[in-house]
Amino acid sequence: ALTSSSSLAHGCRQMMMMTSRNTCTPTRKQKTRFAIKAQWPDAVYISNVIEQFPEKGIASVEEGRCLWDDGYDVLDVRDLDEIDANEKCPNPLGVDIAAQPNKGNRLKVIPLVNAKRKYDFELNEKVYVQTGLNPNFSSEVQKAYPDKNKKLMVVCSDGRTRAIKALETLDELGYLNIVGIKGGANLWNREWDAKMRRRNLPGQFKQNFSHAGDSPQLHGTGGQFQKADSQ
Repeated sequence: ALTSSSSLAHGCRQMMMMTSRNTCTPTRKQKTRFAIKAQWPDAVYISNVIEQFPEKGIASVEEGRCLWDDGYDVLDVRDLDEIDANEKCPNPLGVDIAAQPNKGNRLKVIPLVNAKRKYDFELNEKVYVQTGLNPNFSSEVQKAYPDKNKKLMVVCSDGRTRAIKALETLDELGYLNIVGIKGGANLWNREWDAKMRRRNLPGQFKQNFSHAGDSPQLHGTGGQFQKADSQ
């Protein structure tokens, strides 16, 4: 329920009166610390994030970067043509300034759905046309990751239908440490460069969560992945 500004102000005054006797005025250093948003590579933030997964199920790209440091690898379920037309997920050998892009072994691509990029004369542009589910997806995953305790972050283009279907499939196969990335490869690649460093691109990135497609506002509990309630 909405609260009027006068009621809110009254509540704030009461809270201040109740706590003023037991609290100290924050120092400038404390105010600065409280004002800074916790994020990677803050050690306390990383530790708190790691404690929440895999139970939390769906991670932001910021949380995913912490999980990368904790040994989670990336399973990309996009089609190869789709990846070639866009951008590969980072797969560096090492994570520091001397890291070698695309030389690591922590990224695997196993398409969930086969697709071809074809020219649409009505739209006057190339579009992806799905040709069906990859019938070998489950067997390819198990061959690539024989250890069911393997820590995995699953991405498709936007973290929606394909990623959730892949997570459900991995759950059925018995994988225990699986996490989806909210925003998928699109948002992951926007935030992290080929060496897994923050890009710090200018401007703000906004994603439309309100269209008729699958909601990216997802959560998982105990390996159960589902769409969140609409907000």
